[in-house]
Formats: sequence, structure tokens, C-alpha cells
Amino acid sequence: MGKSIEFRSLCPVATGLDILGDKWTLLILRDMIWGHKSQFIEFKESPEKMPSKMLSNRLKKLETLEFISKYEGVTNKKNIYYVLEDKGMDAFPIMIEMAIFTSKHFYDYLGNTYTKEARSTMIKNKKEYMSELIKRYKVFKRKMVL
Repeated sequence: MGKSIEFRSLCPVATGLDILGDKWTLLILRDMIWGHKSQFIEFKESPEKMPSKMLSNRLKKLETLEFISKYEGVTNKKNIYYVLEDKGMDAFPIMIEMAIFTSKHFYDYLGNTYTKEARSTMIKNKKEYMSELIKRYKVFKRKMVL
């Protein structure tokens, strides 16, 4: 990691929250792994409406922590692309567990955005589900023209 990062304690849960526990970081990773988003404007289109300054700060944080990498476009150097690295993909099981927990305890709140089939697939075939999504992301990443 490029620059030194301060954590509030030696506790792995507290440190994990320092890294991933803010309001936006996991949503960026979600958009990358599930939605194959890679450009700033694509992240801005997410339903949570992250403020531009916050998005910029979180992308820089994720890059500093080596969760993502940033690339200039080949054909147009003004285009900037963000891609997940292995460390970013390693956060995926956390998101799956959050989705399972939320769908178990707050299912009525989720409306039609989250189907029973998706939840049962995540629970019954968690490893296969994660493996397939990561595989799809890696194919997407390979096909990107950076």
C-alpha cells in the first residue's frame, strides 16, 4: 500500500469497519462485481445517488488500499476506468452475507428488488454463486479495452 493508513484499534472487526464500514465503499464494490461498472459516471447513476466528492474520495481510498486499480483509456486518455483487484473481490463474501442477513430479517422492506430465488441461491449454493459472479467479472475485466 502506497501511503500509511491509520486504524482505530488492533481488533479485526474494528479494522474491517475502518476499511469497509462507511456508507459508500461496499456499494462501489457491489456496482463493480454485480453491475460491471467501471467509470465514474456509471457509479453516479446508482440508485443511492452518491455525491461526486464522496465518490471520488471513496475511489481514491479503494485504490490506495489496493482493492481497485485505475486506468486511462487507450483510445481516449480522458476516459478513466476502475477495475477490481483480487483484494476487492475478496470483499464479495461479506456483501453476500449482508444480503442474506438483510433478506432474512428485512425481506418485506426490499420490495421486488430482491427475489426469493436470489436469496435461496445465495444460501443453498453460496460458493458456486460467488464463484460464478467472480468468474463473470474476470471475463468482463479481460474484455475491457484499457
